[in-house]
Amino acid sequence: MSVFKHKNGYYGYNFMYKGKRYCKTFKGFSKDEVAQFEVVHKAELVKRGYDITQKKDYYLDELIADYKEYRKAHYTRPDEFDYVIDKFYKLIGNKNVEQIIVSDIEKYIALRLNKVKNSSINRELDIIRRIFSLGIENKKLFVNPCLSVKDLRIENPPERYLTKEEEKALLAVCNPIMQAIIITALHTGGRENEILSLKWEDIFFKEGYLILRNTKNNRPRKLKMTPTLKNVLALLPRLSEYVFTSPETGTRYKDIHSTFDRAVKRSKIPHITFHKLRHTTASRLNEMGIDIVTIQKMLDHSDIKTTMRYTHNAKSSIDNAIMALDKY
Repeated sequence: MSVFKHKNGYYGYNFMYKGKRYCKTFKGFSKDEVAQFEVVHKAELVKRGYDITQKKDYYLDELIADYKEYRKAHYTRPDEFDYVIDKFYKLIGNKNVEQIIVSDIEKYIALRLNKVKNSSINRELDIIRRIFSLGIENKKLFVNPCLSVKDLRIENPPERYLTKEEEKALLAVCNPIMQAIIITALHTGGRENEILSLKWEDIFFKEGYLILRNTKNNRPRKLKMTPTLKNVLALLPRLSEYVFTSPETGTRYKDIHSTFDRAVKRSKIPHITFHKLRHTTASRLNEMGIDIVTIQKMLDHSDIKTTMRYTHNAKSSIDNAIMALDKY
């Protein structure tokens, strides 16, 4: 084996294959583990019939372009994390992808430390990992330089939910449109973008349901409306094809964070973010004994572990779960 210990204390491997040198270092892994990585790397070279005389060099801009195309095909908001990609590219430069190593990733972490929360850095690292993972799938590199980079430690604060009394205080200081947005969030568990993208054509008052189409997981959700939600939406003026439209501009609301934050301050309730309304919905359903799988489906959680933060066990259906919110 060609495993070595770097002066920084990290183990790595260094070997030649068909005239090209492969050198990688790994943070947080033992000598034996790095030796296993080397075996896997060599096996991949042989398995794929890798020939240095025919191999094209790939650069970071190509991997980024591939990833952006992938996001366009699979995500409703493909440019959501472009700021992460742009920051990473600006820092690293257009390197040959085989020359990007652990220390490059750590440079990015160091750049973001003390600027954003550790949880935000972890989300950004996940995007960077996916860029290289897709590159591996496309056979443009063999080892993900993020492989040995571990997520930063996060201090999870206590979950914050909106109480019924706080809900009343908050709604009391809001205009009718903001009231309707908040009630829609609490009575559907929808994400902000899903709610603000709601169109009149997707509300079926006679049948008593609505459809959230612009979803995170590209799976439209048909949800029964509670009587409260149905009445609130029916009173809104139809200013455009979108349900939640600004009377001043005639265009749909795209971001209500600042408006919501101001309403929270006026209501004098403890600070809460709009996204916590979604958590509140899950918590209320849990308190009423709705089962975890039903809540997961209603909230469109891809991983049931996310739902488990707010739930226990019971039996019900999505329709019953939603209607139960009106009785909270």
